[in-house]
Amino acid sequence: MISLFRRVGQTLAGAALIAFASACQPAGTAQEAADDVALVEHDRVPPHITKWMQQPAILVFSKTLGWRHNEGIAGADQFFVELARERGYGIFTTVNAAVFNPDDLARFDLVVFNNTTGDALSPDQEQVFQNWLESGGAWIGLHGSGDNTHGDWEWYSQVVIGPTFIGHPQTPHFNQVRVETLNAEHPIMARAPQVWSHDEEWYFFDTRPGDYGLLPLAGIHEPDFNPEGEDVGKLADWAMGDRPADHPVMWVGCLGEGRTFYSALGHSDLAYEVEVYRAILNDAFDWVLKQTDVEGAGCPAAD
Repeated sequence: MISLFRRVGQTLAGAALIAFASACQPAGTAQEAADDVALVEHDRVPPHITKWMQQPAILVFSKTLGWRHNEGIAGADQFFVELARERGYGIFTTVNAAVFNPDDLARFDLVVFNNTTGDALSPDQEQVFQNWLESGGAWIGLHGSGDNTHGDWEWYSQVVIGPTFIGHPQTPHFNQVRVETLNAEHPIMARAPQVWSHDEEWYFFDTRPGDYGLLPLAGIHEPDFNPEGEDVGKLADWAMGDRPADHPVMWVGCLGEGRTFYSALGHSDLAYEVEVYRAILNDAFDWVLKQTDVEGAGCPAAD
């Protein structure tokens, strides 16, 4: 009997180890994740949110069905916990997309997509979020939330994000480059210097946010990259232009009554320790919530 229990225990332990190892495997390339969207089973049971959650409140959503930026997600979660405490907001963090239902979403003033990747929301959940945002919601999207694994959600990928992510350097993976403020008059950039240096996994896009009616706030100097190996050819193919205005990495939108801010920064938790970036995120918080620029002067100009 003891031997039997030992074998059962070993079998269960082995199964747990295999499950753990599988869970820890990298999600692969963005394209691999996109190829797997047909296998997705969306969340149906909403998470429990205490009725005593402080108001107003922030929802930080970090479900990933593509690449999972573990460190970046942890860093952003910590940043918004601290921000919520400082500003007197409640906060709820989750990977459960069933939170995107009318009753639960109505309890939040700001939604943060924290490196969300893949087909995370069902069509019904996508529509709930769109209705909420266009009716006056506030949204901040970080890094992976703007990658190319969201193509199934056309409104999000084409209207909220705009440009399509096409790749990032690998050798070296992180690059210290100059970031330049493109719109110094915008309230989000009020405390940002004209030029600063930032170390990041930098995204390249197929076009620019202005082509989608979005307003760029900051861009990077592509000549600062020093690619090696295969990246020499890749960066030449991906090149958006030598001027920071050619390669935006932060932008805003105004959709209906709602406001959005997207930043391609935030692959690593270290990004959220950089004072310049912390100031930008704090000021983005104020702007999307209409605590600054109430009249919307910082919205993209209407066509």
